[in-house]
Order: sequence, then structure tokens, then C-alpha cells
Amino acid sequence: MRCTMLASGSKGNCVVIDGGSGSLLIDAGLSAKECLLRLERAGIDAGRIDALLVTHEHTDISGC
Repeated sequence: MRCTMLASGSKGNCVVIDGGSGSLLIDAGLSAKECLLRLERAGIDAGRIDALLVTHEHTDISGC
């Protein structure tokens, strides 16, 4: 299992938990384009993301 912080702060939060059979995206406070770019930079296949967990309703959490 691997945990990757893609963004953390008032301008956006996004974390990926990557396991053997798939991945979980926790919060998506970045644009879709920026999320995909950072996933690529981290070497994470966006196609492996099985679910998105949004922790609460703020733009830094659900901007994607």
C-alpha cells in the first residue's frame, strides 16, 4: 500500500491511497486537469482509481 499526497493546503487537497488491486482518491480540491497531471507525475495510473472519498464540502476539497 502506498499513500501519495498530491496537494495539501487552502488551494486544494488531494491524496491517493494505492493498493494492490486499485486506488482510492481522497478529496479532489484541484481541477480535473491538475489532478490528472499530478497523478501522472507521481506515476499513478488514473484508470486504477476505484473510488473518490470527499471528506466535506469546501472548495479546497471538492474542486475537481
